[in-house]
Amino acid sequence: TGSRTCTECGKGYHVIFDPPINKDVCNECKGELYQRDDDKEDTIKSRLKVYHEQTAPVVEFYQKKNISMAINGLGKKDEVFQRITDIIEWG
Repeated sequence: TGSRTCTECGKGYHVIFDPPINKDVCNECKGELYQRDDDKEDTIKSRLKVYHEQTAPVVEFYQKKNISMAINGLGKKDEVFQRITDIIEWG
């Protein structure tokens, strides 16, 4: 819920981890920052509810059959992509 996006240039910020110099103002173009609808608390709560009701049981099903693999999704996109392709090539 801490993400903010510039209305002008689209640059992203986070109120705790990467805040702008001036609250609600983009460092790059001085555009206004806003919170996207999909970053609001109610939306996130709804997504988590759907995940726990619909996705988690599917993950558990495949884990019990030992036909799933966990991949660390932290890092740069190319690093995560390489982890995925390594698993696919291994499997």
